Amino acid sequence: MLIFDPKSDEKSFFYQGVKQNRRDIAKKQNKELNFLFDCVFGYESTNSDIYESSTKEIIASVLEGYNCSVFVYGATGAGKTHTMLGSKDNPGISLLTMMELYSQIERLKEEREFELGVTYLEVYNENVLDLLQPSGPLPLRDDGNFGVTVAGLKIQRITSAEELFSMLAQGNKNRTQHPTDANAESSRSHAVF
Repeated sequence: MLIFDPKSDEKSFFYQGVKQNRRDIAKKQNKELNFLFDCVFGYESTNSDIYESSTKEIIASVLEGYNCSVFVYGATGAGKTHTMLGSKDNPGISLLTMMELYSQIERLKEEREFELGVTYLEVYNENVLDLLQPSGPLPLRDDGNFGVTVAGLKIQRITSAEELFSMLAQGNKNRTQHPTDANAESSRSHAVF
């Protein structure tokens, strides 16, 4: 656990024998922000190590109908895309997840019927775009039953991991790219697959 801006001992101020609770407005107020990490990985960690520790166990929950997400966060050039997509020698979390998902579906196909679909959207300059069927910015709608939805975002049905990765590759080609000083191939957008 990391603690930022911990509480500090302050000398109490009394006025006419009564402790005063006013704070000095010129002084930063303590927030005592706690950040708890389940696991921290070093530079020598492989995508497989990260997948085993962070993602593999949630696949059973997905198959039970729970909505599960994996977020990758970090500075430009830190390796977020490599962690999610990987390479032929070091497959990323996305490939490892889909391989395990379809493996578990195969084991459960006698008990249940599964239907899978994907969407791939990008948020860039406050616009939401469908990366699988580009057509221009999509509006956000607040639906009383489903909460906030992206109007016009199409769900693509998939039947295999190969089909899913083909769609992921297609969507990646449609992402907004703009070089930065830290990364010549920076996507410059947020993507949700």
